Amino acid sequence: MKNNFKSKIIVISFFAFVVSIYSASYFYTKNNNQRLLASPRIVMLVGAEAEKNDHLLELTDDQRRDAIRLLLLEKKIFVLSQTQYNGGVTDIIEYYVGQYIGDKLAVADCMDYSKKLERAMIKTENETLKSSWIFSACGLIP
Repeated sequence: MKNNFKSKIIVISFFAFVVSIYSASYFYTKNNNQRLLASPRIVMLVGAEAEKNDHLLELTDDQRRDAIRLLLLEKKIFVLSQTQYNGGVTDIIEYYVGQYIGDKLAVADCMDYSKKLERAMIKTENETLKSSWIFSACGLIP
């Protein structure tokens, strides 16, 4: 009788453990997928790209992220999310045509940029790519 009760407790505990692990992984994956779909796919910078990259090259990683967030708040960087891109919006200039953007624009696709980062073999080239406005703008987390 004692062994039977102990076996039932072990089986119930194991079942509860499996269900809790499955539930936790489901919700983690669901939240992670939503975050990834809200992340930038196409980014656009208003202004001179070379000037902005030179300025960002001198900053640390945290300062660079803060500078990009400030540019986003100042409406100097515009973003199309992966969800918008999947919905058929592929031209960022046309999407923001109602707002006065400016004359100098730089547009980048984050997917193409990530492939370019993977191909960069030289350390200095990789650091230069990671210090550009595109790297920080593509890494904006909603």
